Amino acid sequence: MNRKHQEIIASCWHALLLVLAMYSTALQAAPSSLQQQINDAINLYVDETHNGGFEQIEVDIQPVDTRLRLSDCESALELEHRPRNRSTGRLTFKVSCANPENWTIHVPVTIQAFDNIVVSDLPIAKGTHLSPSDLRLELRDVSRLYGGYFKTIDELVGFVARRPIPAEQVMNPALVDPAKMINRGERVVIIGEGHGLSIRTTGLAMEDGAFGELIRVRNTSSDKVVEGRITAPGQIKVSL
Repeated sequence: MNRKHQEIIASCWHALLLVLAMYSTALQAAPSSLQQQINDAINLYVDETHNGGFEQIEVDIQPVDTRLRLSDCESALELEHRPRNRSTGRLTFKVSCANPENWTIHVPVTIQAFDNIVVSDLPIAKGTHLSPSDLRLELRDVSRLYGGYFKTIDELVGFVARRPIPAEQVMNPALVDPAKMINRGERVVIIGEGHGLSIRTTGLAMEDGAFGELIRVRNTSSDKVVEGRITAPGQIKVSL
């Protein structure tokens, strides 16, 4: 065999090995019918669970181990996820099939949820009364924001920074306090409502309070102490 024939044979072997490698890769990449059924079921479950609650959802499903040799499921797959107290982040899906063979597997799934949430636009000093100029909306991954977050700037207007807040910080309830609407010793309006009646008088606040909080106020006319809910700056409402 001359050198030219050897080169032709070597070239053919190289081409054959390349085709086999590409075919093997394609087989590994192409999901089986069962894997596709599991993917479709989990994606549908996620869509129904969140029902448009986020701007964007990304679902990463770990492939099923092919060594399990599970039969295709002829009935609808049954799904449950753990932990039950959340629906984003790293989850484990219990996937069950009743027909033709009764089998159950556990599939790791990572769900990223993206939403427009409130972040600090600039550094905010402790004690600052927040205004729209301090904040902005930004698309963020909220999957692991277990401390909570705000979806509208209006929810934070009038709140006070509890501590220094750096720029780009996701705003959460632990960072802010409601702004005080009444200070202890301040003269306030007491509005009593009930049974079709509305009575207005004045009193002195016995404690500080923010919007919606209950505080004690001493009625300056009767000297009685009443408890009312703050409804506006310098104003409380009591039930008659």
